[in-house]
Amino acid sequence: MDGVLPSYLTLVLLVQCYVLCLVINEPILNITFDQSALLALKACISHKPHNPLTTNWSTSTSICNWIGVTCGSKHRRVIVLNLSYMGLSGTIPPHIGNLSFLVSLSVANNSFHGSVPSELSRLYRLEEMDFHFNSFNGEIPASLGLLSRLRVLILRGNSFTGTIPVSLCNISSLGQIYLGFNFLTGFIPSSIFNISSLQIVSLQKNELSGPMPTIFFDMPSLRIINLSKNKLAGGLPRDMFHHLSKLEQFEVSHNQLYGKIPPTLFKCKQLYFLGLWGNNFKGRLPPEIGNLTVLTNLYLGYNNFEGAIPSEFGNLRNLVEFAMDNNNFTGLIPYEIFNISSLQYISMPENKLSGQLPSNIGLFLPNLQVLYIGGNQLSGTIPSSISNASQLIGLDIVSNSFWGLIPNAIGNLRLLRILYLGYNNLTAELASLFSSLSNCQYLTQINLSANLLNGILPSSVGNLSASLQRFRLSQCGIRGSIPPNISNLSNLFLLSLHRNALAGPIPNTMERLQKLQLLDLQSNKLEGPMLSNLCRLKSLYYLSLNSNKLSGRIPPCISNLTSLRHLYLAFNQLSSVVPLSFWSLTNIEQVDLSLNFLSGSLSIDIGEMKALNILDLSINQLAGEIPTTIGGLIDLDSLSLAGNRLEGSIPESFGKMVSLKYLDLSNNELNGEIPKSLENLSYLKFLNVSFNKLRGKIPTGGPFVNFSAASFMSNDALCGTPLLQVPPCKEGPRPKQVAIVHILRYVLPTIGLLILGVSVVIFLTKCKKIKNAKSSSEVELPPLATWRRVSHQELLQATEGFSVSNLIGEGSFGSVYKGTLSDGTNVAIKVLNLQVEGAFSRFDAECEVLRNIRHRNLVTIISACSNMDFKAFVLEYMPNGNLGMWLYSDSCFLNMLQRLNIMIDVAAALEYLHFGSTMAIVHCDLKPNNVLLDEDMVAHVADFGIAKLLVEGDSLTQTMTLATIGYMAPEYGSEGIVSSRGDVYSYGILLIETFTRKQPTDSMFDGEMSLKNWIVESLPTSVIEVCDANLLRNESDYTATEECLSSILELALGCCADLPEERINMKNAFVRLNKVMPFLRLLTYDMEREKGSGEQEASQEAETTPKCGTTNDEETKGKRAENARRGKHGGNAKRSVGRRKPEDRVLKASEGHFRNGVLDVKHLLRPTPSTVNDSGSHRVTKGKTKGGGKKNGAVKYLLCDIMNMET
Repeated sequence: MDGVLPSYLTLVLLVQCYVLCLVINEPILNITFDQSALLALKACISHKPHNPLTTNWSTSTSICNWIGVTCGSKHRRVIVLNLSYMGLSGTIPPHIGNLSFLVSLSVANNSFHGSVPSELSRLYRLEEMDFHFNSFNGEIPASLGLLSRLRVLILRGNSFTGTIPVSLCNISSLGQIYLGFNFLTGFIPSSIFNISSLQIVSLQKNELSGPMPTIFFDMPSLRIINLSKNKLAGGLPRDMFHHLSKLEQFEVSHNQLYGKIPPTLFKCKQLYFLGLWGNNFKGRLPPEIGNLTVLTNLYLGYNNFEGAIPSEFGNLRNLVEFAMDNNNFTGLIPYEIFNISSLQYISMPENKLSGQLPSNIGLFLPNLQVLYIGGNQLSGTIPSSISNASQLIGLDIVSNSFWGLIPNAIGNLRLLRILYLGYNNLTAELASLFSSLSNCQYLTQINLSANLLNGILPSSVGNLSASLQRFRLSQCGIRGSIPPNISNLSNLFLLSLHRNALAGPIPNTMERLQKLQLLDLQSNKLEGPMLSNLCRLKSLYYLSLNSNKLSGRIPPCISNLTSLRHLYLAFNQLSSVVPLSFWSLTNIEQVDLSLNFLSGSLSIDIGEMKALNILDLSINQLAGEIPTTIGGLIDLDSLSLAGNRLEGSIPESFGKMVSLKYLDLSNNELNGEIPKSLENLSYLKFLNVSFNKLRGKIPTGGPFVNFSAASFMSNDALCGTPLLQVPPCKEGPRPKQVAIVHILRYVLPTIGLLILGVSVVIFLTKCKKIKNAKSSSEVELPPLATWRRVSHQELLQATEGFSVSNLIGEGSFGSVYKGTLSDGTNVAIKVLNLQVEGAFSRFDAECEVLRNIRHRNLVTIISACSNMDFKAFVLEYMPNGNLGMWLYSDSCFLNMLQRLNIMIDVAAALEYLHFGSTMAIVHCDLKPNNVLLDEDMVAHVADFGIAKLLVEGDSLTQTMTLATIGYMAPEYGSEGIVSSRGDVYSYGILLIETFTRKQPTDSMFDGEMSLKNWIVESLPTSVIEVCDANLLRNESDYTATEECLSSILELALGCCADLPEERINMKNAFVRLNKVMPFLRLLTYDMEREKGSGEQEASQEAETTPKCGTTNDEETKGKRAENARRGKHGGNAKRSVGRRKPEDRVLKASEGHFRNGVLDVKHLLRPTPSTVNDSGSHRVTKGKTKGGGKKNGAVKYLLCDIMNMET
């Protein structure tokens, strides 16, 4: 028995030791699993020198001591793995799923990539998973829905794709989910809002679509919803906020949501952040918005909200940031807003707010940092109290109607960085203003453009902040020279002083502005050579010196500007050849050197400028042939070489410029055929090859089906379809025709002899009859094959015996009657008053003239009737009367586009009379009543036919005054000297009258004041006041309209200069008006689109368009109504050179063409270099008359009005 007991005890001890060993070895075994998983992770991480795991994660130490690893105190298992912000790169291995005790896993802000392993779903104890800001991709594993204890899921800032797994909605413990900044698509699962424990839903910056999820149950824990920057559509569910009583942040900006804000939103009393920016919400803001008393951030910009801002905004006493940009808010800004002392940011630009700023605006806003209220209808002065807002960083009141002095107290805002006061009616004492602004040492941007500053730019501008980067002082009437010390602003990268009156040279010191990227000095009076110092501005991207008086050559060093992309040197006095180095600017995109005196030829290196999309070298003196290498410009969008002396053929390589939309080669000496390769230019919308020496068949394929006769006029050897007003092409004889020719070769001589004999007999017989009938009432007109014979008897019948009821006008030279010929043709019949001295000779002269002229904008002569006591012309009848009737009728209206179209037509007619016919013709009596309008509102110049023959040796004087008072040139009225320059003067007066609706003989013009002087005094600041108010009644963009009107009136003044030699010629006036037409059409098109004009509105316009013509023809009225509905100039949009449809948008608008989004057309209407001789007459080339003499037998006529009618 004694032996058994020790044995039993021994056994018990052995069992206890075994059990103890098992208990001790289990943690060791499990911790080995954890170590293996972590070592697998280490193996998937790139071994970089800065990798902290490389040496720290070693098997020689316990994993519980490894960096980023936390073990539980009870089991010594890994419960937290935090590798965030360690700069690690690699993938996550599936072995991590073996860390079965893991509660928190974070690898945030590293560079992990690849997919998330589905084995992570085995971490059933996991509560927090943070993978944000890595590069994970692929879909979010649906197996993550098995993590039943998960409270926080953060996957934002990766590259996940696919949809949000619905399985995530099964995690009942989920409180926070962050999936933003990925590429997730599809709908937001509605069941996600069934998780009662949910506190935060952040899904912003994905591509989620569909409607806003509906919330059916109370969500007492939900505090934050951020769904911004997706593609969600539809409205906000009406009862959505009824279940969100604890909502603190609601952010749905930058979606496609629409409709009104549900009233229940304003019951969320704990809401402190509301973001609705960038949707299509509409309606008024209700007063209940004042209930959100804890609101700190409110963003309502870029929606369609309307109405007044409720005064209850003043209840938002905690508001810090408030933005409602680009809506339709109207009325006053509630003064209560300016009493919220917590406000730091106020942004309300681009609305329709009116009224004035409170005089104490700065007294109760001690924390205000930003005040942006530009683009409204605010007025009044800038309160000096704004200087009390000492924390102000940005002040933007641009594009309002503020007036008065800019307070120097603004200089007390020492922290100011942005100062935008442009496009108001502000004035300033510039020297003191810039001295005060020198105190603002943090200023980076200044915009004072388009104000009434009207002073000299002081040297104190050089004392402005050295931090200044953008300085805009355009359109302010600034005079004097550019101060040399402007170069002290060494950090400038944008300097815009355009459209001022700055004179003198560009200062040499400009070369110090080494950071300058944009330099805009266009439309000033700068003179002198274009400095080579500008070549040292190596960062220059945009250079515009258009419309100055710069002379000399383009410096060869311009090739040093390798960053240059936009170069505008048009309308200066630059001469000499374009330097060869210029063509090495291979990265330049837009070049405009037009309206200079550049000579030489185009370099073959032009084809290396591969980036070019706009090239304008028009109206220079370039000669030689167009190099074939130009075809290498495959990205070129617009090319104009018009108005030079280029010769040779159009290169076939033009067909390679497949992006070309605008091509103008007019007014050169080009010959040969139009290349058929141009048919390949499928994007070509505008083509002008007129006034050259081209020959052969006009291509018919591709874009040529859309071109009109205006594209090819004055090329005498072209042939093609009759629609292009060219003769048909002669085809080679067919085999049958050849046989017939051979047969007739032997028959024709016999037939010819027979015909000749018969003709002689008939001729002798007729001569005898004519001799015996000299008193006959009908005489032969000078032969003109196209005239129809009309007898005196037929004219009597057509006018009912020249009845007074058919009289439509009369003047000192006769009367005009409306009549209907026997074939039903409506005509106008001009019957001469033969009692007027010289009527017979004038009739004969007109017949001579009419043999040689024909133009679409001159009234067509159908026939003439003449005997000893009766002389008349039968003219094309114009059913829409004359321009004067439309301008001064209370029931008729011409919009700006129609008026410009009419004046372009008149310019085309005068250009033809002066340059286009075989003889130079002067009209002498241009006025509104001599501009007739056909059924399509196309203008035709009338009373152009009664000419005085100026034989060699006659002087250019006229003893009988034929012109109309107010329209005649000064030298004509005082000395009787006439020339084509007199017509230009009359055209300028007519152009002014057309857009001001003021006659030159108006009672307001007496003494020293005349119509012309009235315009001179009104430009450029009071254009709207002098122009016809009817032009502004439907215009939404007053700034663009004002610019167009200002530019047109400036052109008119260039036409009616007092001295003949200072006037431009009609060729240049015609080119410049045509050049602006596409932009005006684009402006009109954009205005109509902004107004939402549709078919209904267009039809209403057709119905209300006044019909001021005298015709009763219903078909004609229908055409005019249809043309009005289409918004065209009589539906004849393709008949004039340079006119294009607005929707084509063939010219890419460079920064030089626009000012803050507003079209700048002034530089398109620049005068071209003068082409007059000392006597004031035209230098006519290409076989035309030079001065007042003859050339190649051509005879110069003085074209005067014999009827002087008020038709």
